[in-house]
Amino acid sequence: TVLEQAASLSFSSKENSLSFASTPPFLFVIMTREAQALGEGAKKTAISWTGGKDCNLAMLLAWRNPALDVAALVVFRPEAANFRAHPLPVMQAQAASLGLPLHHVIIGSDYKADYVSGLRNLRAEHGIETVVTGDMDLVGTMKRNWMEECGEEAGTGVWLPLWQSDRLKNLEQILTEGISVVYSCVKTPHFDQSWIGRPLDRAALAEMQAKVEGGLDLGGEKGEYHTMALGGPLFQQQLDIRDQRAEELAGQAGQC
Repeated sequence: TVLEQAASLSFSSKENSLSFASTPPFLFVIMTREAQALGEGAKKTAISWTGGKDCNLAMLLAWRNPALDVAALVVFRPEAANFRAHPLPVMQAQAASLGLPLHHVIIGSDYKADYVSGLRNLRAEHGIETVVTGDMDLVGTMKRNWMEECGEEAGTGVWLPLWQSDRLKNLEQILTEGISVVYSCVKTPHFDQSWIGRPLDRAALAEMQAKVEGGLDLGGEKGEYHTMALGGPLFQQQLDIRDQRAEELAGQAGQC
């Protein structure tokens, strides 16, 4: 069964950028979702969401963890968010396909306080006891995982199933599990605009492996590339985005 739904969205890369723009419609193919088996006392859980490969793999691992009751997605974002690499309309379509609410935590100038209060509000308003993220490594000069630090202050549990994990192993599992992923943002010198909208498959993985000696982090942890998932074991509909194209953003030559 195929359903069509009109949507307006764009994919892109930032800094030195090209953008992957898409116009309606989304095409939805009905699928059967993997069931979640919960253990006694399972904690109500939200997945920290960007829509990319890592949070999708983390969600799948949480879904299969009987101690966690995956009940929602949550995006931490500024008020006027315009995520070029992770467009909100695509996140909303993902949430609809997953059958999960997408909660928004608005992050203002008081960065940490807003994260902490957001986590507290998720618990007070939605009963969220645990947040799961697809974080793999420390960012910049941070000494500790950011969500863990904020969660400790908020009284919220944090689970990091991919923390310090092997990049290749994660990508192999994404392919084996059938998580359908496309590149939504790439950066030179490792990538060019031909990667925008390209599926992550065995051929793409082999090409990326050949770039590791040149400094590529295979997981994209240095911002070399970003992705969006269009389907997987937990999706009830496969998203098929039509009429995509790559566009360079003004003042950001070199990233798509």
